[in-house]
Parts: sequence; C-alpha cells; structure tokens
Amino acid sequence: AFDSRVTFEPASGSEGTSDSAVGTLTLPLAGTNEEKPGWVVDGQQRSAALRDAAIDRFPVPVVGFITDDLAEQRAQFILVNNTKPLPKGLIHELLPSIDYLTVHTPLTDETKGLISKEQIAKIKPGARLINCARGGIYDEAALVEGLRSGQLGGVALDVFVTEPCTDSPLFGMPSVLCTPHLGASTEEAQVQVAVEAVELLINYLTTGEIRHAVNMIALDPETLKNLRGYVNVAYRLGILLAQWHGGAIESVNLEVQGEISREDHRILKSAFCAGLLRHVADNVNIVNAESIVADRGIKMVTQSTPEHGAFASVVSASVTGEGLTRAAAGTVFGKNMPRLVQLDHYYTDAYMDGDILIFTHRDIPGVIGYVGNVLAKDNINIAQMAVGRNDAPGAKSAIGVLNLDAAVSAATIAKVLEFDGMESAQMISLPPKDQMPEWLG
Repeated sequence: AFDSRVTFEPASGSEGTSDSAVGTLTLPLAGTNEEKPGWVVDGQQRSAALRDAAIDRFPVPVVGFITDDLAEQRAQFILVNNTKPLPKGLIHELLPSIDYLTVHTPLTDETKGLISKEQIAKIKPGARLINCARGGIYDEAALVEGLRSGQLGGVALDVFVTEPCTDSPLFGMPSVLCTPHLGASTEEAQVQVAVEAVELLINYLTTGEIRHAVNMIALDPETLKNLRGYVNVAYRLGILLAQWHGGAIESVNLEVQGEISREDHRILKSAFCAGLLRHVADNVNIVNAESIVADRGIKMVTQSTPEHGAFASVVSASVTGEGLTRAAAGTVFGKNMPRLVQLDHYYTDAYMDGDILIFTHRDIPGVIGYVGNVLAKDNINIAQMAVGRNDAPGAKSAIGVLNLDAAVSAATIAKVLEFDGMESAQMISLPPKDQMPEWLG
C-alpha cells in the first residue's frame, strides 16, 4: 500500500518486435533457406534491428498487419511493392487476399485464437503466418494442421502459448522458423529501453509527467497543470464527506462538470478516493486508493458533463451508507483556491481548509449571533464565515460554515445544539490552507 508508481517502457520493445517480424518476413524473400534461415552465427542466435533496411526491394505482393485496433475486428493490409494500400475491411473477408500475415496486438479475450482452424481454411493457399507479438493469438494446433495439409506455406513464431516452449510439433517441420521470444532482444532495443526508462523517471521527477503506468493512469504535465487545483478539491471533498457522513459508506457518486470534463480527469477519482480513506486506512494515495475502495466493497460511479452552471468547472460527490446520503461540491477560485460551493441542498461559498464547524438550523434570526457567542466564550476565533439557504420549495432551513482558528470540543458542540431551531452541528477537519497532498507535491 505504498506510493509506488510502476511504469514500463513499451516503445523500444515494440520496435524490436516489429524489426523481428519484418526480418522474418524478408528471409524467404531474400532467398534464404527457411529450414536453416541464417540466423545462426558462430553457434549463437543473432537478431539485428532492421529499422533502416530497404524492404521494398523484395517482391512482396500483399502483407497483412493486424494491429491492436480490434474494436471492429479490422485489419490494415499494406501493399509494399509500389502499390496503394488496400482499404480497411473485416479480417475474415480479406483472408483470401493474404500472402504474408503478421500480428501486432496484445493477447486479450478478443484476440485469443484470432487465427484458428476456421480462418486458416479461408486464407489464401500457401500464405505464410508470422507471430512475434503474443503466444495464443495463433492457434498452434491449427498451424500444424494447416502446414500438413499444405494450406499454409510457412509459419514463423517467436512467441508461444507456453513459454519457455521446449517441445512443440512445430519444431522440425519444414517451412517453420521458431525462435525463443527474441523479438525485443536486439542490441539497439535493449539500449533504447534503458534510455527511455531513465527518461520516464526524469520526466516524472521534473514535470510530474506519468507515462506507461501499470498501476495508475498516465498523466502528462499539461493535464496535471490544468487539473492540479481540482485534484486538491476532489481530495478535500473526499476527506470532508467521510467525516460529515460519519458512518460506513456503501456507494459513491462522483461527477465532473464544465471545462475540466474535457480533460483526462480520471485522476480526480483517484484523488477523491484517497481523501475518502485518509482517516481509515494507512498509506493511501492516488496509486492504491481506488483498489482499496473496491476492496472495501464500496460501489463507485463516475460521471462527467461539459455543461456547467454558475462555475466554469465543478467537482461534486455524494456518499451513501446506513440509510444516509451526504453530498458536497467544490470548485477552484483563482489559480488554486479550493472553495466549497454546496453541501447537500444548501448552496454556500466556504473555504476548504483547516477546522470547520458546519451547522444546520431553521432559517430564523439570532442563530449566527448565538453561535458566535458560544465560540467566543471558549476563546475560539472565527476566521471565515459562509451561510446558505436550502432552495428547495417549501424548505425553511439554512446552513452555516465557519472556518475556525482551532477545533471546538464536544462540550461546545453540545452547547451550540441547545439553541432552539438548531438541527445539527459537526466539526470537520481539512488540511491547512495551501497544503497539497504529499503525493501531489
């Protein structure tokens, strides 16, 4: 449960994998014996980057590249030798046109077995299949059957369902090239992985940019700059609502409204969760907060809308549990001044920092004076004050939000509640003014 951001560096490995796929593709076209493809030098397997190689000197009729754009099960087919690319189309419809097929996509439920017995039966006879992406995208048993029947002209695999793969019916078959997951093992790729890993660390430490994160959302410096104040608001809303509700929370509804909804605002959810759990769990931060909330069985719904009312951007949230729902909303004034603009049905304008006394009452004269006198007797100074009415039809209640120089005792709260018409009174403790969450810096 520590604040550890885990990232990976995919670009260089992907380039190396693409190099391997293209290299495998060009071997038979260059006239190399496929059973002994010339990748063994001095008894060692070698792999070299082909990024600068001139591929178009080889007579490639049609090459099909299946990318990770599989939302509609579509493939991009590229004519390499002085011809125009074929238009996108359904994979199954274009299988009869393929001479060489290489896949470059993650292994998911949608891509597992993407090329199996059914697809091989439709593919152009003699086609060659290459997979340097992930084992399982091609059905290995179907590949064996396709080779034996002559439907496939060749197979090259750098990845397998089980790795390390030490035994496979594909091993030793004619027109088959198998390598032990060497796709990203070029010297160039290994150096570039190290360089870009250091760049990821430098960018995070100097600008706050988070790229290729495994356990949190990616965040670029510009987005962080635009959302920084609202991250603080969301965090403080979580802290406030956890205390104001005071019980076991079962569900959360978080809404982002206005201009910030156009940003990648997912970090606001993480920030709210971190605030919600601040006083009930150790070492909570934006990396682990959402998973801890889920582990506690709290259901969370997040909504966004570009429409806004009185403020350009607002973060609002409600929490429900034990038959009670509490709601609050906040915005940012100026560059970085968090303001509380709504509590339940009451609209207000209060500072979101320090010790806060919130009380609700019938909308009658004398309430503010009474509360001020009670606090004065305890030598508690009021730093800021905001009031608001319940605008619901027929409602005759109001709210007071007092920022105090110090927290009040339970005895003082009890004294406040003695006023005829006082409905509730509660102390809320928020971080001091200008204090950002430690994980935000």
